Amino acid sequence: MGWSFRKSVKIAPGIRVNFSKSGISTSIGAKGLTYNTRGRVTASIPGTGIRFTQQLHSQRTSRPIGSVVAGSSRIDPANTERLSKREQATQDFVLMVQNRTSAALVRYFISHGVHVAADDLSEAVTLEEHQRFLETLSREFEVTTRAIRLALDIGSISLAEKEKAMPAVYEIERKCAEQQGALGDLGTASSTLLSTVHTWPKPPALIAPLVVGLVGCFILAYSVPAGLLLAAAALVYGGYNAVTFMRRKEVIAAAIDNANQWFDSLLKVEVTPRPALKVRNDFVPLKAVGAGAVILLAGAYALLVPSRQSNNQHGAPVQAAASADAPAAETAPVPTASRPDGAFSWLVGKYPSDVVNDRRFRAAFKGISRSDWAKIAERLTVTDGAGIQSKDGYLVGSGCMAHACSSDQAAFAISEATAKGDFVLIETPGSSSSAVVRTYQWPGLPIDKTPLANWAQQSGANIGTQVTAPSAPSQQTSFDCTKARSDAEHIICSDAELAAADVQLAAIYAKAKAAATDPIAFKERTRAQWNYRERQCHDRECVARWYADQQVVLSDIANTGNAATQ
Repeated sequence: MGWSFRKSVKIAPGIRVNFSKSGISTSIGAKGLTYNTRGRVTASIPGTGIRFTQQLHSQRTSRPIGSVVAGSSRIDPANTERLSKREQATQDFVLMVQNRTSAALVRYFISHGVHVAADDLSEAVTLEEHQRFLETLSREFEVTTRAIRLALDIGSISLAEKEKAMPAVYEIERKCAEQQGALGDLGTASSTLLSTVHTWPKPPALIAPLVVGLVGCFILAYSVPAGLLLAAAALVYGGYNAVTFMRRKEVIAAAIDNANQWFDSLLKVEVTPRPALKVRNDFVPLKAVGAGAVILLAGAYALLVPSRQSNNQHGAPVQAAASADAPAAETAPVPTASRPDGAFSWLVGKYPSDVVNDRRFRAAFKGISRSDWAKIAERLTVTDGAGIQSKDGYLVGSGCMAHACSSDQAAFAISEATAKGDFVLIETPGSSSSAVVRTYQWPGLPIDKTPLANWAQQSGANIGTQVTAPSAPSQQTSFDCTKARSDAEHIICSDAELAAADVQLAAIYAKAKAAATDPIAFKERTRAQWNYRERQCHDRECVARWYADQQVVLSDIANTGNAATQ
């Protein structure tokens, strides 16, 4: 414990006067190279904490005191494994003597402006200006050195030798304390410098923001708001970390410079190098700029270059197979409008032949049997290059049968507002030369209000003489045919025999439900069988077979009440 003060005053450019408890000194020079009137030259790299100090006035004697040199050097035991209790106690005594004498010498040298650690005492005791004091310690060091060597050689030490060594240790500590100088704050300055060096920040890891930014650029090709948000967050996070690191590094570098100035104001001889940074170039600004540039370039590429090719990747339809007398609607592309945002926007640009069997596409139309749908699919084989287009609020597409484009054609229009569509089918039976026009339409969506009217006029079809498919079959079934959605339901509603089987099965089902001993198992079985029909049956044969099987099984349940084994 003790009092101290320090102050550095700039009296002219490159000249500073240093005041401290040890006295007054002057530093001459600019940052990077300074000379102190105490005989010290310091070269440094400003802002990094890296410096080199050389004492000009420190001299070392060519004939140091041997006992002090020997006593200040550590003598380590040859074997430290499998020691007996006595040998361990002897070794502990040796370490205690060495540590206490070394600590006393370090405190003495520090107080006189000599920066030295215990491991470098053998070099510090050769300084010329301290030889007179060290001569007074030669007898005590001879005693402690002899006791240490004896203990290490024979593995034990007698009580008499201990009684001789300990007074010598006490005497060394007393004399070193009495001869301490006025620069005791050098130890505090060294500790401050060391703690400041240890606060040097670690370079930020910029890999994570770079990866997140690139992921954001990838998402940018599919969702601009989400991609921009993720890429911007990565840029902000990475930039913030880089700027914070640079600012903190500047602050700590300034603190290291201040600690070094305080250290220099107290230092006379630097035997042990002062705490210093082990700095390697971290290239953080360059890395941050590079990562940001990569993210920006990737984002620009995702925005400017289409990341997804058009869905229209199939080859042109087989128009070469069409006859030269194809109608004008098949050769002239339909005017395009802006891309719709409805449930059927995925159809735009695709060929009707590619989507005709898609369940989502078929759900837009009503009252078309499977056999009629097969005819429609044949008449959408050949289409124009534009594919399905958006026109006047409708998704419009058309086509014709290969090698029969002048006689067998089909066209459809789907309302973008209601997702309901109409179909017009033109076919020429083999036994007749006159075309038959069939229409399939929703109530409230007349064909003459859709682009199909213009298409029929260009194709030479007279919709007024059309054969209209029933929009709501008149067959009596157990369900409402106007709400039929699946292939199986449409087939049932258009077939009298299947409709009768449906009504008959409904009656058997009611009896089986009442007789079932396990209603939960019966319900699960019913759901599974219904799902099978809806998903697997797409023709009359499958539906008829399903009804026949269910009549047998449900009749058995109605008689036995056991639904678990069915």
